[in-house]
Amino acid sequence: MKRSGITKIIMTGLLVLMFALGNIGCARSSTRETLRIAIPESAYVQDPDSNYYVKWLSEKTNTDLQITLIRQERSTDYLDALFSSDADIDVVMFGESFQITEDELQDYIDSKDIYVQDKKSFYENTGSSKREGVGQILWINYNWLKNCSLSIPQNTRELETVLKAFRDEDPNGNGLKDEIPLAGSSDGYVYSPVEFILNSYVYNDPYHSRFGVNEESDVLNARSDAFREGLKFCHALYEEGLLDESIFEGNITMLRELCNSEADMVGAFTTDSISDVIYQGNPEILARFIHVLPLEGEEKERNALYYEASPSIGAIITQRSTKKDSAVRLLELMMTPEASLIARYGEEGVDWEYSDGSDVSIYGGPSTVTTINYIWDVSQNKHLNGIGPMNVPDEYLLGVTWNGVNSDSEYINQRARMSYEDYLKDVYRLHPYDERLSGYIDEAVKDFVRGNKDIGDDEEWERFIKGLPY
Repeated sequence: MKRSGITKIIMTGLLVLMFALGNIGCARSSTRETLRIAIPESAYVQDPDSNYYVKWLSEKTNTDLQITLIRQERSTDYLDALFSSDADIDVVMFGESFQITEDELQDYIDSKDIYVQDKKSFYENTGSSKREGVGQILWINYNWLKNCSLSIPQNTRELETVLKAFRDEDPNGNGLKDEIPLAGSSDGYVYSPVEFILNSYVYNDPYHSRFGVNEESDVLNARSDAFREGLKFCHALYEEGLLDESIFEGNITMLRELCNSEADMVGAFTTDSISDVIYQGNPEILARFIHVLPLEGEEKERNALYYEASPSIGAIITQRSTKKDSAVRLLELMMTPEASLIARYGEEGVDWEYSDGSDVSIYGGPSTVTTINYIWDVSQNKHLNGIGPMNVPDEYLLGVTWNGVNSDSEYINQRARMSYEDYLKDVYRLHPYDERLSGYIDEAVKDFVRGNKDIGDDEEWERFIKGLPY
């Protein structure tokens, strides 16, 4: 009896010890790594720490994602500061206006600051909408047109008439001469109305250094008389105060503030997506602006700009990271369709749902996705608004079905793009972008439009032509 009692005590002790060891083992196996992720601050992402997508990624990878917000505007400034410090960052993500090119990234690869795995040094973001098609659209204030008793302009002379009325007739009705007839930004070709207007004179493609397309892909349209005539017209608009200085000196933040102002300040602007300028959360202001078809020039020229979006850099892993394997798993997960659909549309069943295919998508093909709440370029806490790696399959990008909401900016954009498609060329050959040539032409366009150089002076024009390397 005594012996069996001792045996019982020993067995009980062993069970307790085994249970304790088991608990220790469980505790060790459930220990979560912490990945430190740097992402650019976004007006559209409310709180990355409690963000639905961030929490989903954390659960799927069994890691704690510690978010550090990047407040620098230039990515190279941030990376220079990061790699010259001892900051413990595993992953840097890019998105919205915080971007970096492959050429800029190469310096950090060469200096061994960025982790390279199997010759891959970064993870791509393949975009958030249709990747090719119309590259620039003119949006005009329809309320101002009605207040001035004017119709939508069809050609460049009608545009001039409309802009003069916007300047002179107090279309916002506040008794002040505070209207900006045609605004823009220097943050990209798409925000420059000058580039749009030049397409009424000759095919003007700044993304391919202003060469022609197809059989004319080696013809530099920037040296043509038609290009010069377009610049003359733009200079005349500028001299009349119809083209705003913001086109050359303003940034996209300023343009957004102007166009979203309750004071109703802007008559027209250009972009490829209206949500790049007008906030999705402002349905009344979204309704204020309507698209204008490509304008016909004096020689009956009328072109829409073709544009094909290239993948951008979504994220890099730092060489100093001691958790590279976990960082790779996270970024590879973000590139999957399951993750990318959340990154683009939000929470399944709440913000979007799979379509049964019975409807036609806004792009004309079979429907695959219906948005319940359109939460792109709006303040939300479901995804990162395009920050980081993403790869939404085309069947979902092109299969979005209209949800019946007139203020859905993707629907607004596509309705405009479809009307532009008749003015697109069938593109099968393009000239590669030439940075030096494009920089030279960009500066000349700015100087001619602003009057720093006289576009009407034949000798000045000849000097411009002689400076062209083609």
